[in-house]
Amino acid sequence: MVSRVHSSIVVGAVAVATTMLGAGCAASGPSGSHSATHGSAPAVSAGAPAATGVAAGCDSAAWQNAPVTVTHAAAVPPVPTVSAVRTAEHPECGYDRLVLDISGTMPSYSIRYVNQVIADPSGKPVTLPGVRYLLITLQSAQAHNAAGAATISRAVQQPGYQALESWVVAGDFEGVVTLAVGLPSQVSIRAGELPGHLYIDFKR
Repeated sequence: MVSRVHSSIVVGAVAVATTMLGAGCAASGPSGSHSATHGSAPAVSAGAPAATGVAAGCDSAAWQNAPVTVTHAAAVPPVPTVSAVRTAEHPECGYDRLVLDISGTMPSYSIRYVNQVIADPSGKPVTLPGVRYLLITLQSAQAHNAAGAATISRAVQQPGYQALESWVVAGDFEGVVTLAVGLPSQVSIRAGELPGHLYIDFKR
């Protein structure tokens, strides 16, 4: 299975997570990840198609339509830290994947479409490749270390996949981290969790 994997800044990517989330499609099933159903479960749109004819080893969980909201009751401090963002292209599975490596407990998060990406807290517009934009917002989280240094590159990343054109950190302010994703069109999404990892799949 061939996958092109792009990594952002952080040297210590976990080997097991890389195998399950980045290089491979088999990040689902009883022994793997699950659809995001903690707390306030994401609403799956009526008629959202389940995967059919999926290649062996690919995630077969149901697809969803944004918006998606998942709530976790996490005690802070320490504040969960997004230590890396990685992407992988899986043409044999029919989707692209974005993985957030998170140290600490899993924060609450939401995924929704926006007409324009606005940086937090500056309020300035952010330009990135794509026709549609998804905003991934993590509550009670940060993307910097104790010294204030960013743990993820602030530059626009352009993997240029079929369903995932680009992504960028749009905000890291007062316990809220936002990532914007540039898409070629409106897509189906799927969010799932593994210990220390949040992943979002994109399918045209």
